[in-house]
Amino acid sequence: MAVEDGENGEEEVRRWVPDKPPVKAYPDSVPKAIAAVAAEAHSSLRVGNIQAAVLMARTTVEATAKAKGITSGNLVAKIDALYAQHLIYEHVRDAAHEVRFAGNDAAHGDLVDDPISAEESESIVELMDMLLEGVFIAPAKTAAQAAARLARKNTTTVSVNGTAAGGS
Repeated sequence: MAVEDGENGEEEVRRWVPDKPPVKAYPDSVPKAIAAVAAEAHSSLRVGNIQAAVLMARTTVEATAKAKGITSGNLVAKIDALYAQHLIYEHVRDAAHEVRFAGNDAAHGDLVDDPISAEESESIVELMDMLLEGVFIAPAKTAAQAAARLARKNTTTVSVNGTAAGGS
C-alpha cells in the first residue's frame, strides 16, 4: 500500500492487487470443480475479500456433499449425511457445520452489525480444507499406500521350490 499526493494535493492511497492471486493447489483426488471453488476461497481471503472467502468455503462444503451423491435436503442434512455414511469423522462434521453457519451469515446479510473478522474467515477456510482432507485427500492417500504395499507383495521373489519369499 502506498500513499501519494493526488492531483489536488490530497493524499491518495493506492493498493496493488494482483490480477491472478496465488492460490492453494489441491491434489487430483479433489474433483477439479471443487478444487477451483476451494482455491477461490483461498484467493479471496488472500486479497482481503473476507465475505467472498466464507461464501466460497460454504459452496465447497455443499459441492463436496453433492460429489458424494448427497443431493437432497438442506446443507445441514447433507453434512449430517456425510457423517452418517462414514465419509467424515465427527470433528470434521462439526467443522463443516461451522463453515455453514458463517456462510449462511454472509449469504443472508447477517453481518451488517457484526461482520466476520479476517482471522475468523481464515479459520473458516481452514475448516473447509479439513473437510476436503477427510472426504477426498486422506482416502486417496490411503488407497495409494495400500496399492503400493500390494505391489511390493506381488513382486516378492519366488524361491526354488515355488513359494514366495518374505512377508508377515
